[in-house]
Amino acid sequence: MSGEAYALVCAFFWALSSTMLKSQTHKGHITSLIALRTLPPMLAYWGVLAFTGEIRSLSQIPLSTWLFLSASSIIGMVIGDLMYLQSMKLIGLSRAMPLSTTYIFITILLAWALLHEPLTWGILGGALLIAFGAYLLAFPRAIASAVESQATRRANGKGVIWALAAAVCWASSSILLRVGVEGVPVLIANTIRLTVLVVALLPVSFWVGNTRQVGQYGPRALVILFLSGLIGMGIGTFAFVSAVKLAGAARSSVISAASPLFAVPLSLLLKEKPSPRTWVGTALTVLGVFLTIV
Repeated sequence: MSGEAYALVCAFFWALSSTMLKSQTHKGHITSLIALRTLPPMLAYWGVLAFTGEIRSLSQIPLSTWLFLSASSIIGMVIGDLMYLQSMKLIGLSRAMPLSTTYIFITILLAWALLHEPLTWGILGGALLIAFGAYLLAFPRAIASAVESQATRRANGKGVIWALAAAVCWASSSILLRVGVEGVPVLIANTIRLTVLVVALLPVSFWVGNTRQVGQYGPRALVILFLSGLIGMGIGTFAFVSAVKLAGAARSSVISAASPLFAVPLSLLLKEKPSPRTWVGTALTVLGVFLTIV
């Protein structure tokens, strides 16, 4: 499978995982959500390594690779995902996901400046479309309604800021991943990243005291969180790491940003009601994504 195909697979599974996770964001602290959904794929990866005998290869990984992969995990899947989930709680999936996909614009620039990946007119044009689409998504109404409370407008503003901050983290994570995955099997690279993620989340969970909230999740909620983790962090991140390794950070980020194509329709299952501007913003974002590929 090509890197581009892996990136498209990643886009679908990330959108599906986000849809499943959104239905549980009202339960407990968001760090507990990430911790619970990360544990199953991490254990699954270690099980595969043990079964295939590849676990011995971990001792042969250079320290620099461990550092790059670890930094990529913490910046992208801890800090970035926490910011994204906070945004999703404030402004909804149909706006948070397309808005946060502006991370590809940042990734393109960083990949060009630091990794010397090509920067074409198509990529620049696509980035502009994505930026305008993000504006429409951030402000679904041209003028705020007079009956909209100040608290609601403040929450919307915070949601937009969280989504954009997540975009910066994800872009930085993609660049670090591109360097760290060089010469390393994808299975091992993703095992390292997920293990670092769990280790990093444990002290955070204890610090905020949300480990006591685990008992508040019922069997159905736990099943949804575990499946979300296996789909998003198991299959989705495996596909993304494969894409970055084969197609580069910029191109992989662009194609995987097609998640809004799947996420907005899926958000209807959560009874969200995207506005006309949201649909236009999503369409422009997706058009920009594909323009950068040409």
